[in-house]
Amino acid sequence: MQQNFQDSLAICKEYGHPDLFITFTCNPKWEEIQNAVRSSGSQDASVRPDIIARVFKIKLDMMLSDLTKKDALGRVRAVVYTVEFQKRGLPHAHIVLWLADGDKLTTPADIDTMVCAEIPDKETDVVGYNAVSQFMMHGPCGEANPRCPCMQNNVCTKFYPKNFANATHVAADGYAAYRRRDTGRTVEVNNIYLDNRHVVPYNRGLLVKYQAHINVEW
Repeated sequence: MQQNFQDSLAICKEYGHPDLFITFTCNPKWEEIQNAVRSSGSQDASVRPDIIARVFKIKLDMMLSDLTKKDALGRVRAVVYTVEFQKRGLPHAHIVLWLADGDKLTTPADIDTMVCAEIPDKETDVVGYNAVSQFMMHGPCGEANPRCPCMQNNVCTKFYPKNFANATHVAADGYAAYRRRDTGRTVEVNNIYLDNRHVVPYNRGLLVKYQAHINVEW
């Protein structure tokens, strides 16, 4: 972690502020993990952290290749990442990208082409809807579920639900407040209907390809 922090400072000195921050979390239900766990004679992926770590590393390398060699989110000048492990042995990676001039997201319209915080239309984008429903909905928390792990002193530490917004804008603190229109689209989670205010920002291409929680932030 210390080395990555030093690397980030050195890269910032060379390339300026980073452009995108991505959190990629392992999905223990990936087919590769489930098949390997079953073939090892077990039924629970949590008891095989070796398999989980191995498959996650393969997926992470694929994503880094997509980002740095295939320009999935634009031409990348530099990248720094670190891998951490959650409880039950589930790894996740934090990835920071510096984009080339000409591919930087300098306007709200640019941000909208890369990052989304809305539920897709279930009729016209079934694949996108299913991925967002499964991986990118936060909660329920707040009054609907005060015992949610994100809750502290009766407040969500992740600041959900967000406010509806008809357009993306950059807030006074320098962070993007993403477009979250009141479209009427919902996802049912634990018998609670969640709308766009509960969507964790994502990139559809990465989300659909890797079928895991992938938070993309400007």
